[in-house]
Amino acid sequence: MTLTKAELRVLLSIEEPITMTELANKLSLSKGTLSALLHSLEGKGLVELEGKKPMVVKPAENRVNHLLRSIKLEYPHVKMEDILTGSRLKVLSTLEVEKPQPLWLIQLKANVSRATLHRVLNGLMEPLVVGRKKEGYFVSERFAPFKAFADEYFYLQNSIKAKELDPNASVVWSGVEELILATSSFKGKSVGEFQLTGLARFADFGLPLISSGVYHYYWPGQKLSLEEVIVHALKLGRDARGLLYSIVLLRGKGFDERKLKRLAAKFDVSDIVGELLEYLSGVDKPYPFPSREEVEELCRQYFGGSRDDNKGETA
Repeated sequence: MTLTKAELRVLLSIEEPITMTELANKLSLSKGTLSALLHSLEGKGLVELEGKKPMVVKPAENRVNHLLRSIKLEYPHVKMEDILTGSRLKVLSTLEVEKPQPLWLIQLKANVSRATLHRVLNGLMEPLVVGRKKEGYFVSERFAPFKAFADEYFYLQNSIKAKELDPNASVVWSGVEELILATSSFKGKSVGEFQLTGLARFADFGLPLISSGVYHYYWPGQKLSLEEVIVHALKLGRDARGLLYSIVLLRGKGFDERKLKRLAAKFDVSDIVGELLEYLSGVDKPYPFPSREEVEELCRQYFGGSRDDNKGETA
């Protein structure tokens, strides 16, 4: 789903509508090779192809291409192919501007191996795109547009992927080659690598809830754990209902606290998960957290009572 160096070179060469023959000559590529690259870029929503003889190529009108044009003008001496392609694009999207993150979190978000992560970070530090502090790695302020491009690129790809499940679906959370979408149509619990998630999936763990009429699906996944479903639900909303049933489910079933915390960091809900864990350990919290009586009543109703270990079970 990332961009290859060859694709980016083609994309950077298309500033206005141009015939395929003219573009092939401009890039010194065979028509066969260029055709394959253009159809890949078309599938990624980055170019539009019109006609056949001659075929006219033009950049798609979207924020990804607008950002790329701005970057090309602002950074004329930077070799884009060494920054905005492959695993480098993944890592850029997971980093924050001037906000250091630890290696384990970057790797978790980028979905790359540790060896690949070290190689990419070292490569991005050389041109000063990425900086390093004691707390971790970050994107330098000067190269913030590169981070913005990476984010928009993956959002576009995720939006295209979401339409495969439902043409009317909207992406409500976008990561690196993973997403959560919202749709008004129930598609089943599992559709290929799309998995129903959030409060609607609590039923799989013994807590059936009435649907609000909006269904959320996570991609890509084969089977979701209790911790994943809980974190997805908290990412989608932190209202009283969601907090109540999340607490009841964790109280009634037990959970892997370490896994829950790692997922919370990945989905940027560490604050609310931290409060939820404090509540489970006995610390009272104000509204929208529920009363102890509400929690105990639902635990008795669905699970015959709550577990003694309020902090969960660490696997």
